[in-house]
Amino acid sequence: MNLSPDERDRLARVRFTIISAARASGLVLMIFGLWIWLGDLVRAGGWMALGLPLFAIGLFESLVLPQILVSRWRSER
Repeated sequence: MNLSPDERDRLARVRFTIISAARASGLVLMIFGLWIWLGDLVRAGGWMALGLPLFAIGLFESLVLPQILVSRWRSER
């Protein structure tokens, strides 16, 4: 793929934004999952059956997904 320097810069900014958004939304999902799991948001005493999967998805989204995207985009050289 032959891109001009401006196109490469734009692509890098878009990819950085996507990775940052994945990390941020994963963090929000983790906090929301913990709030459901341990707090009284949905029912008194928390609800592990709903909060734990949300936390796990958020953890994956904030830690694993960015690494997958980076490795996938790095191989396009």
